[in-house]
Amino acid sequence: MNSYKTKQDNRGFTLIELLVVIAIIGILSSVVLASLNSARAKARDARRSADIRQVQTALEMYYNDKNSYPSSADVVLDTALTAPLTPTYISKIPVSPNSVPYRYFTASQNPATFYAIYIGYETKTACYVCGGSICQAGQGWWGVNICQ
Repeated sequence: MNSYKTKQDNRGFTLIELLVVIAIIGILSSVVLASLNSARAKARDARRSADIRQVQTALEMYYNDKNSYPSSADVVLDTALTAPLTPTYISKIPVSPNSVPYRYFTASQNPATFYAIYIGYETKTACYVCGGSICQAGQGWWGVNICQ
């Protein structure tokens, strides 16, 4: 009579099988995180567009009341527009969600008959929006094109 077991008890996973599963999970999680980061960047870009539309609406209301836009050189948007627009036309001037600020420009004209606002996007090319008398398509201020 042979006292050795002839059949092994295989109830667990081998080390190789566990390592393969962990590697697959790691690869899948890195793909998901990369997709999530690009979705976040697109969301920040959508916020930028919405912010600037609000500012443009406030600027047009200001223009209707004063018959000119707030005059300013090339400066950061909230620095240039906080005093003339808040709280009458907009509750708070929005700031960019990253380190590239929105810029406001009227060529220091007084009275200002046009304006341009620079927007530095993350997933699109930087561009500017404008309003007033000389708004036209093509390359203009800051060496970038007008937003489409």
